Amino acid sequence: MFKQEKRCIILSTLSYQIIASLLFCMIGSPALTQAASLFGDHSCKDWGGLDHATKKAWTNAFLAPLSLTYQSIQKTRKDNYNDDPSSYARAIESIDNFCRTQPELEASAGAMNYLKILSEE
Repeated sequence: MFKQEKRCIILSTLSYQIIASLLFCMIGSPALTQAASLFGDHSCKDWGGLDHATKKAWTNAFLAPLSLTYQSIQKTRKDNYNDDPSSYARAIESIDNFCRTQPELEASAGAMNYLKILSEE
């Protein structure tokens, strides 16, 4: 029989794996877009007209916790987004490019696309 501590570790690990799977399955889904509204729901059409400070604040607020969660789930010491103080600049550039090519989508879809690419590095 499992000790109480082992059961907690197993459940915790399973919970993280489920959360990670859901995050990456939701890329571009309506549920992700609704979650993005917590940070301000910017359409790609509007994204290009935002000033740099607004883009930086939104990008960090949206990507920093997701990247930290992914890093924790994967049990790696490196967090590709949060460990680099200038990562927001590459993220904004990636979201800019994404929104130029897919103006009918939301900036959150571009941010998740960037996080997916970053996680594969």
